[in-house]
Amino acid sequence: MSYGAKLREIRKRLGMTLEDVSQKTGFTKSFISQIENGKNSPSIASLKKICFALGITISELFEDERNVVSKFSYDDYKVLKNKNLDIYFLASKLVNRKLEPLILEMHPNSETGSNFYNHVGEEFGYVLEGEIVVVIGNEEYVLKEGESIYFSSNLPHKIKNKTNKFAKAFWVGTPPSF
Repeated sequence: MSYGAKLREIRKRLGMTLEDVSQKTGFTKSFISQIENGKNSPSIASLKKICFALGITISELFEDERNVVSKFSYDDYKVLKNKNLDIYFLASKLVNRKLEPLILEMHPNSETGSNFYNHVGEEFGYVLEGEIVVVIGNEEYVLKEGESIYFSSNLPHKIKNKTNKFAKAFWVGTPPSF
């Protein structure tokens, strides 16, 4: 499928008209239609504007469609174990992924490290078992089973298990850092 046809498919799936995209980009409906029909090749800047209006990135436009659905089993997970923490990388076999889903198993009275981490992106964590403390800067957020947290990864952060029981959390970070 050409990128023009893919743009049209995405626009229609979102319930957007050519007029909607035109208003968001400043391009004429005719120009957008020509791109969708393969009769005009836009500049990278123009293509980026159209993709932004549709809520996608240029790289998503050119992704191999065979990678849209990927199923993984326990044997596919990569596991990193140390004395404080076991990390299960749930989608590490998928190249060009946008997020990093993990299972964190924290040993009693442990933490992800003595140093804080910060990086570009966002993180979401959900406690499956036990209790963890997410330290963001000078603030501590206690999360019990069934509770979650969402934060910007550029804030200095680390995770602790201050209890004498194991804790387990489902964690997602963007972009992938492993």
